[in-house]
Amino acid sequence: MTSMQHHSSQKRQLIVRFLVYGLMTTSVVVIVSILMLVILGYSFNRTDGRIEQGGLLQFATTPSGARVTLDEAALPTRTPTKSSVSASSHAVKMELADYRAWHKTANVRAGSIVWLSYARLIPNEVKTESLRDFPTLTGALASSDRRWMLLQTEAGSSSMLLANLQNKAVEYTTLTLPNDILTAAASEAPSTISLETWSGDNRFALLKRTYDTSKVEWLILDRADPTKSVNVTTSFGVDASKVIFGDNNGRTLFIRTDDIVRKVNLDDQTLSRPLVTNVDDFSVFKDETVVYSTKLDATEKRHVGYVREDMKAPQTIETYDNDGLQLRMAFGEYYGVRYVAIVHGTSLDILKGTLPHDADKGELTVVSKQTVPGDVQKLGITRSGRFVVAQSPDSHLVYDIELRRADETKFTKPTTAARELHWLDDYVLWSDRGDMLRFLEFDGANQQDIMPVAEGFSVTLSSDNKYVYGIVRTDKGFALSRGTLILN
Repeated sequence: MTSMQHHSSQKRQLIVRFLVYGLMTTSVVVIVSILMLVILGYSFNRTDGRIEQGGLLQFATTPSGARVTLDEAALPTRTPTKSSVSASSHAVKMELADYRAWHKTANVRAGSIVWLSYARLIPNEVKTESLRDFPTLTGALASSDRRWMLLQTEAGSSSMLLANLQNKAVEYTTLTLPNDILTAAASEAPSTISLETWSGDNRFALLKRTYDTSKVEWLILDRADPTKSVNVTTSFGVDASKVIFGDNNGRTLFIRTDDIVRKVNLDDQTLSRPLVTNVDDFSVFKDETVVYSTKLDATEKRHVGYVREDMKAPQTIETYDNDGLQLRMAFGEYYGVRYVAIVHGTSLDILKGTLPHDADKGELTVVSKQTVPGDVQKLGITRSGRFVVAQSPDSHLVYDIELRRADETKFTKPTTAARELHWLDDYVLWSDRGDMLRFLEFDGANQQDIMPVAEGFSVTLSSDNKYVYGIVRTDKGFALSRGTLILN
């Protein structure tokens, strides 16, 4: 082979090698691009010949193993499962033998993931059993960890039962408040004790005792050791009209005396300086932040704002004229973004951004405006931070921060007394109106009658979601009842 032929061969090899490497590189780029488009939800629409971005639907049920029908087409796999879909509205049905079908219309935006992971499938027939009878029952308060239920058989008694719900065989323990922490009544008027709320760690229960007709004292019952229970009123010499647990361990409280909010530390036995004055109402966000609305001040203005013990002064978020309209505010946080909800009259404003702090004015922008009734009893943002809830006597409005939509649910059955909404979990609520336990989702969908219950008492699930516990009326008075939600 001549040198010229050898040179020509090398040149051809270089050209071939260049073309092969170029083709390989191009192929990799194309494949990666296609995969990225698929990951981002893009697909080819055969109808109009275009590439369109869709979304993803995630399905899960309790119990699992349900069949999923999406737009009248059955998916090949059962829950938990998922499906890529077009950016539009989709009809979803999930079914399991011996359970009621679950339905939802899911609106999917381009590039989004919609989680339908909260579906609770209810048996066609919920079998119930009575666990213990009570001739009288004046209170029942379930803990948020689903382990305990405090049962009060007599309103004036300092003793109550603690039901341990952690095992199928429910165990009962008698808890008695020490007599020496109770103020002796000066009259023969009957005293009553009401069960208010559990602490975040579910060890302590806040109780409100009324005696001598109108005198009030606040008690902290220690579930683990009742002898260590505390009378907040006498220990700190305060006449509180409202008490809220602060941190999760139940050793910090926020109290309102007259129109002043202070912080109480039970371990240190300390009472803070006034955190904010002229308060009309307040709540606590994330253990340490007091969210408040004020009465009219000297300038005939009302304010909503927040304060923490480490701040020099309360921070005002909005100011309103003396118009006599209802005024409430709530804080929340969703995926690291701070949200503020304000009800003024019949207007609900939902804002997000940074809060004012000292010299920093903050920056809050309105993300939604909604109309609510003029009698909102409570405004709040759920613990997950996703839902803003405005509750009225016979309805509630829920704004979904993630889906950016509002749903109003109206109750057809009247209630015997004003009560706060009850959340079964982060997505499902329960109602006991008309002595019937009813489950409904945050948007009012999938409402299901579960079992008879006595209105005004707690309802809770077992930790494994298999059972639901409630109080039912019987010929003997009352009973702790259990319904089976997950069949064997």
